[in-house]
Amino acid sequence: MRTLTPIAVLIFCGGWIAADELKGSAETPAATEQTPELEMIVAGSSIVFANERDLSRGISDAGTLKRKVKQASAPLRQIQQEINRYESGMVQAEQQLVNLNAQLANVQDIATNNRLVGAINNLQGQMSLARKSLEVFKEQENQARARLNEAREAYVENTLKMRKLADQLSEGYKKAKDSPEMQEKVKALIADSGKELKFEKTSSLLNNFRKLEDLEKSVHKEKISLRRDGNTFYATVVINGKHTTEMVVDSGASVISLPYELAVSMDLKPEPNDKRVMIGIADGSTITGVLKKISVVRVGTFEVKDVECAVLGPEAVNATPLLGMTFLGEFQFQLDAADSTLGITQIEGDSTSGSRRK
Repeated sequence: MRTLTPIAVLIFCGGWIAADELKGSAETPAATEQTPELEMIVAGSSIVFANERDLSRGISDAGTLKRKVKQASAPLRQIQQEINRYESGMVQAEQQLVNLNAQLANVQDIATNNRLVGAINNLQGQMSLARKSLEVFKEQENQARARLNEAREAYVENTLKMRKLADQLSEGYKKAKDSPEMQEKVKALIADSGKELKFEKTSSLLNNFRKLEDLEKSVHKEKISLRRDGNTFYATVVINGKHTTEMVVDSGASVISLPYELAVSMDLKPEPNDKRVMIGIADGSTITGVLKKISVVRVGTFEVKDVECAVLGPEAVNATPLLGMTFLGEFQFQLDAADSTLGITQIEGDSTSGSRRK
């Protein structure tokens, strides 16, 4: 398991970075972006803007970009399954090691002593190899998550770019009605073509506008206000629709983690048959916890169902609840330290994503 510690000043979230140093950037005035002039061309029996072809391509590209999001999610899930398998094996090995050492403490003969020492050495060797494999898998997990975030961002960026272009085209048609210069260009194109031409929004363009609206409905974005305490940020989290608590936003925590007493109050009391895990804490020590499933976790309007969480042992009396990657990893997210907000983006139909509460 990853060390469950509070976030630092510089926070890496879903491939984006936000830090207090970014505050200064707001003081630098941004260059005014100039809207490029729209070029008119003849297409069939109509006069249209050349950029309409870019809109058609962008709408078409959206399907490919969304497929890439789904394709990028599959390797991540497979790697996470391997990590879970290795971590489960490590817990079992730790328990076996405790039992073998207990037997060794009470051994009476040399043969049994040697057998137990050999078994302990063999088990420790296997655990060492497993730790190295886990390091490799976790690095692969980071790389796979980065690729998924890149695919998600490409889809969102394409949608935003197409909206900007669509607005530019709509404004161009509106402006043309009152622009003598543009009307002269229309007349010149008609004269050059030698045929009847219409200058108006075509059915193809209007259809692309409708498709773009559907694409925009598939991208949900929200900024969640956070409470800041020094360099630590707290989000209000609702568990199973009825338990509300603050959790530290921590992209370094692989799972949501809950202190024992808090988990019990949320009807998540550890049971004897729950899967046991070893959890590293801030002081470098390791404690035992159990894995539980939360039916629904909600932050703002974003929900994730069947969320794995780690319930810490009762000895972790000062532990802070952590909002880890079993929730955050379902979305594209950005923690902005400058204004204490957590930006969450979710793509509808992304099999790795949670849902958005209506």
